[in-house]
Amino acid sequence: MFYVFLAISLVFIASLVFKSLIKKSFCSLCVAVASTWLALLVLYKIGRFGNQVLLGLLIGQSITGIFYFAYQRLPKSLRIFSLPFFLSLTAILYTLITSEVQLSVFILLTILWLAAWVIFTYRNDPGKKGIARILAKCCEDI
Repeated sequence: MFYVFLAISLVFIASLVFKSLIKKSFCSLCVAVASTWLALLVLYKIGRFGNQVLLGLLIGQSITGIFYFAYQRLPKSLRIFSLPFFLSLTAILYTLITSEVQLSVFILLTILWLAAWVIFTYRNDPGKKGIARILAKCCEDI
């Protein structure tokens, strides 16, 4: 774990330096965590890294970061898709680690996406407006 934390720290510092040189805006912490877990995933797949828990934690941090990045930039009407989007990211990255495809999970995700789409489509209908508003505000209290 020490070497993983060291790698994240070094990539973070390098990213800060690179960011100041190119004068672009991006999250150095996100770059450090994501690049580290991508490297660890490759090492895991070739049998050179075995800590699935640490790999899962780092990937989970990126999933949350991607979710909030998208959430802040999406129009409120599209926030209805928050749950299926978040769970889809989780399922995809779980599959990357384990190489397991769980059909029941993907069926559930399909149902969630379809339900969100129906609510989105009818979001201005007086009977569905309340549900759409509640879903769109799922993370605003944070």
